[in-house]
Amino acid sequence: RGGTFFQASRGVKQGDPVSPLLFNLAVDALAGILDKAKLAGHLKGVVSHLIPDGGVTHLQYADDAMIMVEG
Repeated sequence: RGGTFFQASRGVKQGDPVSPLLFNLAVDALAGILDKAKLAGHLKGVVSHLIPDGGVTHLQYADDAMIMVEG
């Protein structure tokens, strides 16, 4: 069932075997975008004083992704 802003009409249902593959494709693309932005100097990751090359911008585990950048 859709929300008040848009109606969801297509997609995969929770538990669908293709869901993990689609998630991996999306987060891999997101990781690439974050890495390029960090290299270009647009983002600065956390603990950059401890980790060379700009710090940590994101962590990914199983079905979770966490983005961490300095404000």
